[in-house]
Amino acid sequence: MLTMASATSIGRFRILKTLGKGAQGEVFLAEDTRLKRRVAIKTLQVSGRTNQERTGQMQALLEESMIVSQLAHPNIVPLFDAGEEQGVPYLVFEYVEGRTLQAQIRDAGPLPPARAVDITIQILRGVGYAHQKGIVHRDLKPANLMIQGEVIRIMDFGVAQLVSQELDDDEAFAGTPAYMAPEYIDRKIYTTRSDLFSVGMVLYEMLCGKPAILGKNVFETLHRMVHEEFVPPSEVNPVVDERVDDLVLRSLAKIPEDRFASATEMENALYLYLNPEETPDAAAPSDGQQGTLDFLLRRMRHRSDFPALTSTIGAINRAAISTSDNLTELASTILKDFALTNKLLKLVNTVYYRQFGANISTVSRAVMVLGYDNTRKVTLTLMLFEHLQNKAQAAHLRDEILASYFCGMLGRLLAQHAQMKDTEEAFISSLLHSLGKLLTAFYFHDEYVEIQKLSLAKGYSDMRAAREVLGVTYDDLAVGVAKHWHFPERLVESLRRLPDGKPSKPETDDQFLRVIADACAELCAAIQNSNPQKRDAALENMAERFCDALNLSKDEVPKLIKDAYEALNADTSLLTLRPANSPFYSALKSVIGGQQHGEEGKDASATLKAISATTLGAPASASLSGAARRDILNAGIQDVNNYLEGKFELNNVLRMILETMYRAIGFTRMVLCVRDSSANRLHGRYGFGEGVEQLLKSGFHVPLTATKDVFNAALSQGIDVLIDDVNAERIRQHIPGWYRTMLPGAQSFVLFPVRVGPHPVGLFYGDSDSAIALRIRQADLSLLKAPRNQAVLAIRQRS
Repeated sequence: MLTMASATSIGRFRILKTLGKGAQGEVFLAEDTRLKRRVAIKTLQVSGRTNQERTGQMQALLEESMIVSQLAHPNIVPLFDAGEEQGVPYLVFEYVEGRTLQAQIRDAGPLPPARAVDITIQILRGVGYAHQKGIVHRDLKPANLMIQGEVIRIMDFGVAQLVSQELDDDEAFAGTPAYMAPEYIDRKIYTTRSDLFSVGMVLYEMLCGKPAILGKNVFETLHRMVHEEFVPPSEVNPVVDERVDDLVLRSLAKIPEDRFASATEMENALYLYLNPEETPDAAAPSDGQQGTLDFLLRRMRHRSDFPALTSTIGAINRAAISTSDNLTELASTILKDFALTNKLLKLVNTVYYRQFGANISTVSRAVMVLGYDNTRKVTLTLMLFEHLQNKAQAAHLRDEILASYFCGMLGRLLAQHAQMKDTEEAFISSLLHSLGKLLTAFYFHDEYVEIQKLSLAKGYSDMRAAREVLGVTYDDLAVGVAKHWHFPERLVESLRRLPDGKPSKPETDDQFLRVIADACAELCAAIQNSNPQKRDAALENMAERFCDALNLSKDEVPKLIKDAYEALNADTSLLTLRPANSPFYSALKSVIGGQQHGEEGKDASATLKAISATTLGAPASASLSGAARRDILNAGIQDVNNYLEGKFELNNVLRMILETMYRAIGFTRMVLCVRDSSANRLHGRYGFGEGVEQLLKSGFHVPLTATKDVFNAALSQGIDVLIDDVNAERIRQHIPGWYRTMLPGAQSFVLFPVRVGPHPVGLFYGDSDSAIALRIRQADLSLLKAPRNQAVLAIRQRS
């Protein structure tokens, strides 16, 4: 077998270190010298007794690997390549940073049932996708499931097999006994339902913190798996309810036919457990329409991008609640998306948002200034438009995006006119009123084209045409997705079109929200009419229908359109909207007789250029130049200074400083530790980066005892420390054992003690999972001391 001692490279891949060893082979972290990327390489043992048998096994393995390499799904770690080196076959996978589900369960015990079910749904999406391609995994277990932020990735599909492949009775068992299906143990039969049994075993372990069956030896485990009934999870963990028991025990049925028929069926059952409210009611589609909507949502979930988008949107919606305890959680969720961070910081520094505060250079400060709810709305808007634009479809999709944003601008202006307290809610409700149409154009492009043709040929409304083609209206689809994304109920209801005729005057903000969103949608639809005479008539009809309800005179409508047009121009460069060659934009200009965008956009462009590169620069990238790092640090320092000039909360200051350092240097993790006098130690309070939530939950503690290690030296003497390689010969003995146990992946770190007088009161800790990645220039390292000194100043002012 290849080992670090026997090889420094495998083919074109340069070995960096060993990641793990097992019965089937070794796993290495390596660098692809051709494509300049990090990969994980797994070497495999072959069991043939003769050279001919081993050669045949290797050939079969490589052929099957080529089939598996076609799997491309967000919940599957892809197989990049396969080959043979010195008689040893190897597989090349994407290298995924994170932690395994096995490590999560080992360190934290049982997961909350909702989280366990959510993880299982993601596993089933990846497994179901593979099953559709005719491939079963055969070794699903927590050790082969990687947690990467909110997303679960299935590893080791490289040792899977084709569903159609028959098993040899003499073939050794493949897989892990504690997760093997009874029919495989007893009769050497393995089908897609055998994979689902393994998924059920993983769900059981997440709920209970231990496997459902575990014998004293392999034989006892296999025997009990076939013959022993499983104890319901609720008897092991009382927080598990009976509905989950039923789902788990069905997936673990001894007879395959008694289990779920497919991954999709099991996924839907788990989804309904998490979302029991999503059953047909008086306001929902009919039973047939509900079935169609479920089908469309399933199709969207099987697209590679939709689950990731859903995960991020759901995380932001969950984090954005009005409590300061979640400021770090919300900021951390946003910071995980570098492009989203940039766009948010750009937006909060534009003219409209200057009313909330100026020169904002950290997400933490943006959340403080805008508030949780406004941050959520702004962020979701940016993320949705970025997502739809980056995956380039036909030009008309970009046109719909532009029209939707204009619709949001109209909604904000109408809310201001109505003196609504929350104008941003009107903005996002109006913007998302066409969500169903946008999603159809993006995910069901062929059907969207058919809807357009039908509408043009027969004069149908887009709602009727959509129902004819999709089986549901655009509204139905928008409401279904909005619920799936956990949007507030009042926003979900605003996506439904009002009945025909003049609406009554709204008496509540909820009613105003729905009338405004519907009025904006109708006004945009009128503008999009390609016939000028019909367009004018449609605008007249819109005014006739809605003006009374909105306390708006017909004469005010043209000014409303012009004001929204100017606001649109101010944001097009920021949001990378493309008005050039846009039919909607051309129609809009003809309605108001306005100037060309290039002329009106000058002020907006000047504003954006005036914002420093620190505000716009890419966050958390270790490849940033020294100048870019200094710009980000300088901007963050100024941001903190501005905040310190008024009445400030110390926790907010510390979060802003932590984020500034995290973004500028490109740490894998950044944690602020504060003194716990009762235990004579520092404990982690806030953090940003990969896996930091679990690190804080499990307890990141730095003892304040007189030990001979680098942490004690930094804290007791008040010196800043940078360790660029924890395994370097001169350093290794000074790294404490507790640190290596708690953060085995960290290869380099920095320590910035916070001292008030002679005593340490805190510590800014940052690390990288790559050795020498934190070799920071002395000038940049010196500049990092400034935000730490701001922390000392803030603490003294509050003492």
